Parts: sequence; C-alpha cells; structure tokens
Amino acid sequence: MPAVLNDEPQPRGALTGKVAIVAGGASGIGRVAARALARQGARVVIADFDAERMERTVEEILQLGITDSMAIFTDVRSDASVHAMAGDAIKAMGQVDILINMAGVLLKGPVERIRTSDWKWMLQTNLLGPVRTTMAVLPHMKERGSGHIVNTVSAGGLAPSDPLTTAYDTGHAALAAFTRSLASQLAGTGVNISLFSTGSGGPRIGQNTRSRGMGRMLHRAHDLEEQSTPSEQLVDNLIDAIQNPRFLVLAETSE
Repeated sequence: MPAVLNDEPQPRGALTGKVAIVAGGASGIGRVAARALARQGARVVIADFDAERMERTVEEILQLGITDSMAIFTDVRSDASVHAMAGDAIKAMGQVDILINMAGVLLKGPVERIRTSDWKWMLQTNLLGPVRTTMAVLPHMKERGSGHIVNTVSAGGLAPSDPLTTAYDTGHAALAAFTRSLASQLAGTGVNISLFSTGSGGPRIGQNTRSRGMGRMLHRAHDLEEQSTPSEQLVDNLIDAIQNPRFLVLAETSE
C-alpha cells in the first residue's frame, strides 16, 4: 500500500511530479539513490525483496516531508514478480518516469573456482534483473514518449582490473553492452538511457555475496550508512544526469 503524505503544499524540487522505481532500493547504494530522488521531489517506489528494509526506506522518505513513497516486494530473478511490480507501480502512482536498477549480488574468487551454478546465480540478478525490469516498464515509457532508465555497473564492468572479480565484472560488462545498445535503439523516442558506474572507489552493488577459493566466505556487505562512504553525494552526478540526460554517469566519490 502506498503511504501518502497529507494535502499540505510541499516544497518543489527538480523532479517534482515524476515517479521513480528503484530496484534494489531497500539498502546500499539503491537506498541512497531513493532518498536523493525523494529530496528532489520524485515519488519513489522501492522494489526489493527485503520487506523490513523496504519499509524503513519508505519511512525515511516520508519523514523528509517532501513527497510520497511505497514499497513493492520484487524478486528481480522472476519474470512474474517484475511484471507484477511494474503493473502495481503504474496503477498506484499513475505513471513511471524513472527506473533505476541497483539490485545486485557479489561473486568473488579465482575464475577457475567459480562454478557454473555461481555464474547463473549472479547473472540472474546482475544482468537479467535489469533486463527484466527494463522490458517491464519500457512499453509504458514508449507509449508516453518519455522516461529515463538507469542501469548501474561497477568500475570493473567498464575496465576490469581485479582477477578475483572476473565473474562479477563480466556480468556488469554484459549489462553495459545491453545498456549502450538499448540507448541507440531508443534514440528519438523520448526515452533516455544512462549507464551509472559506481567508480573504482565506490561500493559494491548488492548485499548478498558468494566467494570461491578464498579460504572463507565473505562477510555480508554492510549498508552504506555503516561505511564511511558519503551519503547523497555518491549519487549527485546521477541525479544531475536524470535532470540533464546523458549516457555515461560516474559516481561522485570525492572525499
């Protein structure tokens, strides 16, 4: 159920009147992006499978006193779940103007130790997840003649350098290729496409991890609020790119 603010006049931001879906918006960099969008006046749909964290993020957005927000349980590995989320978001909010894909998992270890099942586990979320959400909202955006889709990749997805993240980086490299091709196909339709990179100093995308051949399992990644990473500053360039569309967007990681 959407949690809607009262009818009192609210401060207007650059994204007032826009509706944004943030896939993976309950934690990590997705949560940071969701709050930043809300600060600019966007109505935000948190699409995630962590119910507790989704509700927490929605409450944080409502406490800003600027806009409204809702949470929709979504498993980006499931076609049915993603299509239901898109339909529910459009029905509840009336439209979808922005889709930001930030759901992800981390797969780490020497490539010869990575199993085929691990590759499938990672690709279902990191590659096919954004493909599913994009295909679910794209017809709606094309029909309206406007919209903005943002896919998020790690720095290694653009320039791989760590041999222990070969699989993880390969998934993001494939997503980058999909995103660039989609941008070319949609030129002139009114639907903008951006590729957002967290940068070499940015956080990993996703909270769930698997490691192989490293002696022990990686600890579950902490939320951004538990790290020293700056908050909304991390996505300043992303918010600007939504207001002033461009394809490649690098995270703001200056100290």
